[in-house]
Amino acid sequence: MAFPPRELPEHLFLDLSNFRNRNDFVELYRSYNWNNDTHENGFPDILRLERQLLESDHNRGISLQDVKDVANWGNLRNSGRILGQEISLPPMTLHSGNGCPAEAVRINPMGPVRTLENNITRGIGPTYLSKILRFGLPQEYGAIDTRCVRVFGEGDTHAHQHDWLSLRARNYGYGWYIPRPQAAWPTAYDTWIDILRFFSSQLPKNCPHPIKFVEAGLRVDSVWNCADVEMALFSYASQFT
Repeated sequence: MAFPPRELPEHLFLDLSNFRNRNDFVELYRSYNWNNDTHENGFPDILRLERQLLESDHNRGISLQDVKDVANWGNLRNSGRILGQEISLPPMTLHSGNGCPAEAVRINPMGPVRTLENNITRGIGPTYLSKILRFGLPQEYGAIDTRCVRVFGEGDTHAHQHDWLSLRARNYGYGWYIPRPQAAWPTAYDTWIDILRFFSSQLPKNCPHPIKFVEAGLRVDSVWNCADVEMALFSYASQFT
């Protein structure tokens, strides 16, 4: 289970509680669909990248090639433009020596975001910064995708459903994206992590993980990780975008 959420504003706590009661997270998780990654297929590419970045964090550190592999999984245009240090995140940034999430992540989950921003000098923004962490430590991180920002944040009046985030998505005719230079970044992502932690702590132990995730030690059977919650919320947001 993820770390417990920090204190949430009362209005957000109430809206999240109502959302939890009104929606079937199991079905939303099962309906997640991205390229080859479906529940029926066992989310094979997600499994591969989680294994890859976990190994990297425990050994040499998460590399620029790992970053590019995540970008290619997400269909980022022009992933060849990504530049930066060979090691984007130093070894054991996300995990402690016993394999558990690092205590620093509980206290300051944005610390690794800042490290990535310093080490990756060109080619990715908030969406892919968050995806790197989602694959590197799925227990504690989930991606902040443009679909989720359009539905739970700001920028798309047609898709907007909930006032959870002050983060804004933009579209100038070339597709939706989340600009990095805005006042709400990365503080809104910090809020997003607490939202994922909230649902992880509140949902019953009924997450239908594909068995290979459990066998690989990437999941505790039926326990909702932050990345699992994010996948369910992505499916919800996809209904409106």
